[in-house]
Amino acid sequence: MNQKRIQLLSDEVIGKIAAGEVVERPASAIKELVENSLDAGASAVTVEIKDGGIASIRVTDNGSGIRQSDIRMAFERHATSKLTEAKELSSIATLGFRGEALASIAAVSRVTCTTRTRDDVSGIRVKNEGGKILSIEEAACPEGTTFLVKDLFFNTPVRLRFLKKPAAEAALVSDLMMRLILSRPDVSFRYISQGRTLYHSAGDGKLESAVFSIYGNEMLRTMRRVQGHQGGVLLDGYVGIGESGRSSRGNQSFFINGRYMQSALLSTAVETACRERVMIGKYPTCVLHLTMPYEAVDVNVHPNKLTVRFADEAAVSLAVETLVREAIADRDALQRPVQMQLTEDKTPVLRAEVVKDREAVPLDVVRSVPPKADAPAEPSPIPRGPVPVAVPPKAAPMPAAALREPQAAYTVPPAATQAAPAAPAPSVSSVPPKTPLPAAEVTRPVEAEQLMVAAVQEAPKPLRVIGVLFKTYILVEYEDQLLMIDQHAVHERLLFDRLSKAYDQHEAGQELLVPMIETVTRREQEVLAENSALLEAIGFTVEPFGDSEVSVRSVPMILGEAQTRGFLHEVLDQLMGDPRTFTMEKRRAAILQTACKHAVKGGETLTEDAIRDLIERMVRDRVTPTCPHGRPLVVAITHTELDKKFKRIQQ
Repeated sequence: MNQKRIQLLSDEVIGKIAAGEVVERPASAIKELVENSLDAGASAVTVEIKDGGIASIRVTDNGSGIRQSDIRMAFERHATSKLTEAKELSSIATLGFRGEALASIAAVSRVTCTTRTRDDVSGIRVKNEGGKILSIEEAACPEGTTFLVKDLFFNTPVRLRFLKKPAAEAALVSDLMMRLILSRPDVSFRYISQGRTLYHSAGDGKLESAVFSIYGNEMLRTMRRVQGHQGGVLLDGYVGIGESGRSSRGNQSFFINGRYMQSALLSTAVETACRERVMIGKYPTCVLHLTMPYEAVDVNVHPNKLTVRFADEAAVSLAVETLVREAIADRDALQRPVQMQLTEDKTPVLRAEVVKDREAVPLDVVRSVPPKADAPAEPSPIPRGPVPVAVPPKAAPMPAAALREPQAAYTVPPAATQAAPAAPAPSVSSVPPKTPLPAAEVTRPVEAEQLMVAAVQEAPKPLRVIGVLFKTYILVEYEDQLLMIDQHAVHERLLFDRLSKAYDQHEAGQELLVPMIETVTRREQEVLAENSALLEAIGFTVEPFGDSEVSVRSVPMILGEAQTRGFLHEVLDQLMGDPRTFTMEKRRAAILQTACKHAVKGGETLTEDAIRDLIERMVRDRVTPTCPHGRPLVVAITHTELDKKFKRIQQ
């Protein structure tokens, strides 16, 4: 075999190699062109594609345009107006900076650029094919720039064959446009595919408007606003939990100083903060903007500029996790039930138009989004039984027959953070008859009136148990809603919280009067010895006893019952996993999850006392609205929804 000589590559080959690094597919070409539009100060950008962008791409903006004297240089490799010295690489503030994007796109396609600056009387049109400028001529055009890219990879058939089908390429472009819209709420984007408008954002500078144009009204209403700063990171955005969770991380969008980034570190931080608030197998949705010093983050890690490296990863992760956790920290399932909608939403949001072509509409919907409630304060003790609101907490327990009587009711304190709630509806069992005020009372000072209103607002609200449906869902009337409470999910949450607290306080076990001797294998004995500290934290004190036995001196207490042999072997099964991946936190979560299996099941008949105890503990503890696996505890149907369904009121 003859050895070939080392020689310099031609400019044509170098250009195509560079193009392969920058332009992998239509979406990457669009990304470069749109980012250049944004760097040029555009406030409106239109992207139109055909056949997934393989046949043609058109990007039009109203930015500053390209000066006629610079037009040739714009198509040269490593030419840019955004970078002059190497030291500027550590504090990059623009989106496109490398200087070879346009040259790379032109090297593998047929490009027509039409542009005009504000100072020019007329514009110019440049045609470039395969990296060579064919013509430059005057053209009438508005201020800004339009790039028309045709026949991508026409001269590199190998790369063309590796592209996906047009529909798949179009989906990647749609995903890109979604990120661009969410990254710049101040820019109006229009995205057209095969002549059909898919996205059109308002460009009014409001993040909620951008989120609305992508996800619509229902999604926006369920997402939580995240705002705050910690550790040099300013965080702003939305997080979707519960019903807003998705089966993949595809709806997690992170923007750092306005630039979309993919970051496993940030995804992990959000998912850790949202643990137990999304279902197992689901991931939280998020749109989060991080603002931080440019020198604290390196965006020049990979040519596609989607990878980022932080100077202090631990601080960034902790900041995101803390701020997101604070934003979703409800602890009152009654005040945040999942709303079941029996009828179609007729609010003037034009959601049908959004579904049809993703057009943006006036953002009246934003004003209807309920404000995020802060974490409620610790509740006061709950009175028991169908008694007046003034009865002390140690009132007599509710009689068994009360569950079957319509007038029976529990009393529930109002949410500590609910702004100016309406007074509870009068009822025979909870509120005394209303009497007119004396004339002298009408002229009392405003301060006194405010005190009286506050006293009424603080009065407990009636909560009436109706019965149990399918031996699974406890039906409760609360205010103007019918609540359906999942008995298994509520019990699971209560057990999880109790065990977590006991775990943290090392109070999870009860010492046995006579140690229990259990036969185990030698390997199981070793595992128990290796994890003795962890076992003690959840209530097990286990010591070796001979070659094939262990002595159990204390056991966990769940629902007041000692968990012995069966539970010990369940814990052993959890601990027998791969020690390299079974971290301390995973071990704790696995053991607590095992304990939660002891919760009452759907279909299991509960006594009236058990139902009463379950609801009273849920109300007293103001539990998180989801079980440890992320499923909702309470689903609500409003009185109005039922009236609509029964045609008692017109929609």
